Amino acid sequence: MIFDREAVGKIDSSLEDCRATGVESPKRAELLKPWATKRVKMTLNQFSSFAAVAKHLNLTKASAELRVSQPSISLQLKQLEDHHGTKLYRRLSKGIEITEAGQSFLRKIMPILEQVANLEEGFKPPVAKVLREVLKVGGTFSASAVLLPQLLARFQERHPNGELEFQTGPSEQLERLVAKAAMDLAVTDRKPASKDLIFEALKRERVVVFVLPDHRLASQKTLTITDVLAEPLIIRGGKGISGTTQNALKKLKDQGRVVRIGMLCDGPAAIKAAVRQKMGVGIAFADSIKLEIDAGEFKVLKVKDFDVEAESFIVYPKHRALSLLAYEFLELLRAARVETKKVDPPKRRAIPAKQRGENLFVTSSVVA
Repeated sequence: MIFDREAVGKIDSSLEDCRATGVESPKRAELLKPWATKRVKMTLNQFSSFAAVAKHLNLTKASAELRVSQPSISLQLKQLEDHHGTKLYRRLSKGIEITEAGQSFLRKIMPILEQVANLEEGFKPPVAKVLREVLKVGGTFSASAVLLPQLLARFQERHPNGELEFQTGPSEQLERLVAKAAMDLAVTDRKPASKDLIFEALKRERVVVFVLPDHRLASQKTLTITDVLAEPLIIRGGKGISGTTQNALKKLKDQGRVVRIGMLCDGPAAIKAAVRQKMGVGIAFADSIKLEIDAGEFKVLKVKDFDVEAESFIVYPKHRALSLLAYEFLELLRAARVETKKVDPPKRRAIPAKQRGENLFVTSSVVA
């Protein structure tokens, strides 16, 4: 908060006079009210101005949203930078860029602005809302199977009047949408290539081998990789698609093994459809078939020394502020990451393939 030393000195002097003359504390509080109110209001205005500029990366658009003049916003931002002694943003030829210090500052003030908005909302009489807040979220096929729908349902309970837009796609497409501001944030299966995006590790997930319950391999308690490779494999792949499963199979080919690909699919839905038609053994992320496993439609095979997993990431813009809704959903994702860590089993020790011919331990951060 920014303090005016001269004003503080005058108030301290007035308070001293109150004490000397025996004026009651309520009177002293009255003296403090105008100054304190002005200081707090100014600080919140500064926070709002900075959040709006970070959101639009443009002073003109920020001033239009807040309905204040550009010089007023520039003054608010200057006061913030002077007070904190650091550059929070830079002017570019085509707009504004938020510095790393500005991004850190933004993450700290967003919860404050959200609390203020919630407080004001609680005391306003109900009125018809013309504009609805929109949260745009995306996820890869695996994240879209269970995790994101669960979190979005929980989020909708908290914000029944909010509007949700949810899209599933490959990591590359999701990154482009977030970078272009067509999406607030996304869960991907790789670290983003763009320096304009921030990423946070979310969770590790196993790749599993599965079949129909009446498949000949389903009755066996433990299988070897040789048993699995005797069957045609249904995996994600095709032109322009590479991922954890393909990398794992490449290692097997490099070991001289014969790998039969029954079908390459663009996503888990197609893999599951092919397995239902008994076209081969499916390989996919565990979460993408969790509902079918729980329903007894598929059975996961226990394959000896087959430990294949990948890491997923939360991706959001580096130089653009998240909306209050997007920030709250980010916190939900972070909470889900903590919950996952609590229940994850201890990792098995990786045994190099050279020490054990049939071992296949792969850790990756790309799609299955």
